Amino acid sequence: MTRRLHVVAYHYVRDLPNTPFPRIKGMLTHDFKAQVLALQGRYEMATLETALAFLHGTYEPSRDLCLLTFDDGLKEHGEEVTPFLAEQGIQGLFFVITGCLDEGRVAPVHMSHFLMASLGFARYRTLFMERLDQLRPEAGFHDTVDPVLATATYRWDPHEVAVFKYLVNFRLDWQTRDSIVQSLFTEHVSPEQPFAESLYVGWQEAREMQRLGMIVGGHSHRHKPLGLLPQDVLDEDLGACRDLLASRLGSTDGVPFCYPYGNADAFNDGVIATLQRLGFVCAFTTSAGANERGARPFALRRVDCNDVDTADGTMRQ
Repeated sequence: MTRRLHVVAYHYVRDLPNTPFPRIKGMLTHDFKAQVLALQGRYEMATLETALAFLHGTYEPSRDLCLLTFDDGLKEHGEEVTPFLAEQGIQGLFFVITGCLDEGRVAPVHMSHFLMASLGFARYRTLFMERLDQLRPEAGFHDTVDPVLATATYRWDPHEVAVFKYLVNFRLDWQTRDSIVQSLFTEHVSPEQPFAESLYVGWQEAREMQRLGMIVGGHSHRHKPLGLLPQDVLDEDLGACRDLLASRLGSTDGVPFCYPYGNADAFNDGVIATLQRLGFVCAFTTSAGANERGARPFALRRVDCNDVDTADGTMRQ
């Protein structure tokens, strides 16, 4: 029988109704734990080492493999997720945005999440577009998003939300986007630095996660669509990410990477070549599906946790 490697992607994992932002889209903690137990019963739970050995043809699992990945280095990944995985003897791969940890910054993509959760989508979109029209009245961005591409990229969002997210994250230049989002975030949610400290793990927490058997990898320094960056900006971003992982965590060999956003605009051959030159060993996308033996290690597919049946661990791919 042909074995496959299934990689599950998680972001927010929290007791949402009892948080200050209950409208954030994430997985409830008890649902996460139930899902992991279901996966553990159905698959051989992989480590980074066994996953790569399988892909390279040097390891034959008894069942299909399942690897758990967590994006963005969120506080709950250290406080709630890691202790549970350690109790179960499961290794997770956690991808941190090094600029957020090292500089007390909130990634603009997360600012958008919390603005939407605070203001509601309609109000946030209105404020954003008003600010955009003030800054770039000549741009005419209102009808520039392919709705099919947007809904394919943001499958779990309503159509109008998907179109808006695609505009914000992929159609606008990052300077304009960041200026608008940062000003709205400060006005309507929180000053940036204290919020960053409450949202992300710190370096000490990341080292404790490593001590408990977890892998901490890179998710870039600024969380931008890497495939759209000029080479000098790409080199600066990924170089800073790699250097900080080495200096803060001692991560020098076998470090994995996860592309911000993860779709077709997020990486290309130039991005892959840069990651390889910096010594990363593999990279994960948001393209749905399982990975066969011999799959490209820098274009690994994942399954969103929402596509996993919490009862029995089956996956929609």
